[in-house]
Amino acid sequence: MVVVLVCLCSIVNAQTTKWKVDALHSKVGFSVEHMMVSETEGTFDKYEATLLSDVKGFSDLKVDFTIEVASINTRNERRDKHLRANDFFDVEKYPTITFKSTSVKKEEDNNLLITGDLTIRNVTKEVTFSGKYKGLIEKDAFGLTRAGLVIKTTINRQDYGVVYNKNLEIGGLALGNDVDILCKLSITKEKN
Repeated sequence: MVVVLVCLCSIVNAQTTKWKVDALHSKVGFSVEHMMVSETEGTFDKYEATLLSDVKGFSDLKVDFTIEVASINTRNERRDKHLRANDFFDVEKYPTITFKSTSVKKEEDNNLLITGDLTIRNVTKEVTFSGKYKGLIEKDAFGLTRAGLVIKTTINRQDYGVVYNKNLEIGGLALGNDVDILCKLSITKEKN
């Protein structure tokens, strides 16, 4: 399902300032409708992400993000084991989810539209994340330049071959198809 969201690998472009995600202060999460009346939420706890941007506000942002799917965490080991299996992510065959940005558009109030290629189970689709630049601290308590980004989107899991579902006795399906991806990222500028 997700996310996304959403992960970073190799980038070669005009930008020279490299930013890394501070995983201790970030979250890559998702939610999906469960039993038609509630949501199941989860996170991916292992990922690598690199962002390139030279402009305050990140309007020139380049993103390359890679998630280790086996790190899925819904706080229920039995469910997580099922999510790692072929019914869902098939982590043995497809160990990563990736997102590589292709463009970014700045909107009002520090909002961004980040478009790129999201790959899940070897299926790649173009998606657009809506983003919010949360601001910048030139020097935090650790002497680092730090910024905050929140990005989100909704995908249809079936578009990526994640089709498992179960009919409920009362009618309807156990899982929704739409998956909300929400990434809250604390990023730090790499020192030269």
